[in-house]
Order: sequence, then C-alpha cells, then structure tokens
Amino acid sequence: MEKGMFIVIGLVVGIVSVVVTSILSRRMRKVLFIIGIAICVAFGIAWIAFVVSMIPRDVNTSGINDVQYFPDGTRLAIASSTGISIYDVNSDKVHATLATDMTDAHNVSFSPNGQILASGGEDGLIRLWDVSTGEHKTTFIAEHGRYLRVLFSRDGDTLASWGSYEVNLWDVATSTHRKTSREYEDYANVSINGDGGILVNIDNKNDYIRLLDFITGEEKKNYIRLLDFITGEEKKKLRGHTKKVESVAFSPDGKTLVSGSRDKTIRLWDVATGKHKKTLKGPQKSINSIAFSPDGRMLATASRDNTVCLWDAITGTHKKTLEGHTAAVNGTAFSPDGQIIVSWSNDRTIRLWDVDTGELKKTLQFPKSSKLEKG
Repeated sequence: MEKGMFIVIGLVVGIVSVVVTSILSRRMRKVLFIIGIAICVAFGIAWIAFVVSMIPRDVNTSGINDVQYFPDGTRLAIASSTGISIYDVNSDKVHATLATDMTDAHNVSFSPNGQILASGGEDGLIRLWDVSTGEHKTTFIAEHGRYLRVLFSRDGDTLASWGSYEVNLWDVATSTHRKTSREYEDYANVSINGDGGILVNIDNKNDYIRLLDFITGEEKKNYIRLLDFITGEEKKKLRGHTKKVESVAFSPDGKTLVSGSRDKTIRLWDVATGKHKKTLKGPQKSINSIAFSPDGRMLATASRDNTVCLWDAITGTHKKTLEGHTAAVNGTAFSPDGQIIVSWSNDRTIRLWDVDTGELKKTLQFPKSSKLEKG
C-alpha cells in the first residue's frame, strides 16, 4: 500500500513538473533547473552531515582495550588488538604470555584469589587461564554477539559474560552455564555486586543502565530502574542523569552504585534504597570510565577531555586531576593497594600514576604493529 502511494505521488509530481516546465520560458526553465540542482546539493550536504553525526566520536583507536592489575599488584594484564600481554611493574618487562590463536582481546578479569584469568575475545570465545603457569584451562561458548567481555563475581564462583546480544552467568568450579538474559540488547558494561549475583549493565542501544537483580538507567526518560534478576519486576526508579550513562561501578562493600555520564556528572546511589546520595560535577567532557579504590574511599574517572580525575567518594570533593594523556582516556583502574592508578588512552599509551602525589611514574607506549614498549 505504501509503495503504491509513493508511485502515485511520484507520477503526479512528474506530470505537474512536465506541465509547468512546458509553459515556462527557456530562461525560467534554466532558473528552475539551477534551483533544483542547489536543493539537491543542499540535501546531499545535510545527509552527509547526518551520517557523520551518527558515527561514534569516542571510538577506541589505541588498540588497548583493557588493563587490569594482577591481585598481587606486581603485574598488569593488558587486553589489546594483539592479544593479552603481561607487564611486570617491578622489572619493566613486557611479554605476551597468553598467545594462542586469539587476537583482539576485549577485556580481562581476575578471580579474587588471583589464580584464574578470564578473557573475552573478538572470536566470541571466553577463555580461562591458569595465572601461575599461563596455561589455557577451559573455554566457554555462547551467542554473545560483538564486543565480548567478562567479569568475575567477588566470591569467584560466578563469571559473567556479555556482548551485544545477551548476558550469561557461568559456574566457575564446574565450568557449566547458569543463566542467560536477553531482556535487553546491545550491552556495554557490567558490574557484579558482592556475592549475591547482582549485575549492573548499560544498554547503549536503548540508553539504559540496568541491574540484573537489577538497576536500569534510561536516557530518554532520564531514570535508573531497579529490577529483580529472576522475575524482572521493577522495584524502584533512580532519576538523575540527563544524557547517556557510559560507566557504572559498585563500591567494594556493595552498598553504593556510582555512574558516570555524558552529562558530565558522577552520581552516587544507595543500592538498598535506590536513593540518590550525591552528584559530583565531572570534567569538561563526558566520562568514559569510572572506578572505586579498593577501600571505597576514592573514585577515579577517565574522560574524553584527556584527563583522569580523583574524587573523595565520601565527601564528593575533587582531589586532583592527572594530566598527561594527549587523547581521550578510555579507562582507569586502581592497584590492589590503592597507591597507583593505571590509565589507558587513544594516544596509545598506558600510564601509571601515584595516587597521593599525582606524579606520573611510568608510561608504556603501544605502537601500531609491535609489542608494548616502556616510555
């Protein structure tokens, strides 16, 4: 029916155009032709501008996808476009030790006891590694879609995995699948709260933050919802952010949820009640990543304005800004003792900072086609 209407309208417009042009002078026809060309060019420019505006501007172009401290604080696991590299903080040695046929590792997660490293790769496979030997232990397979990522629960019994299609929960001890959630699509970030299986994720397609047992934030309605993981029942709404939320994290004690948004604010929420606790005015541009310190007293934010900011999580005061990156900072994480912050950026560097002084301690350069190098 709709196609027929378009055909009829096209015929009518064509007939009218022929009749009008036939009764106009040659000069007027030329003027109308020029006007028509100008309109077409204007529409073409507008269409190109629209297409360009739809392209994500904060795409990770560094090749560095994730960096996490080993639980003993002596090494870094670096997930990148070339696989997984291990960097020894004390000896400054960088070597790829977890290199099978996998390329483009999206992220890594350590079990709380430090014995297992989980990785999510471009090939859609979840791999578990023995940290002491570097040997591959097992592989989990599910229909995650693109951008597979993984995260251990705090008790180490459960591994969450997610991509653009679904979230899965796995029993680590038995290597068996527990649960799949496809309630929303296009997952972006997941965080697990304590031992109770509470998950929080961002749904970029629908602009949600979501707890699987659960909190969900929606840009269009500007609120966060608390949902039960099993029943999907909505428990409460957390209103606040005015633009898309990019990152979320639970405090170490599981009582506070922190969210960072493109509205340039950081918001802290009481997980038990869903009440908004405080709002921190963020950096000049949107926040790409947010992390709690191990003791829960500090926050670190990575921003598109090329900075890492440190905040007092109790008072909400800004403590210091770490400057040095020359492009958007995509992520940040604390060392297990809370003394060092690691950050990674589109400038293709990984930087280690002293938390107390803000001093840059080390820089690792990530070339386009070779291993990491100390800077």
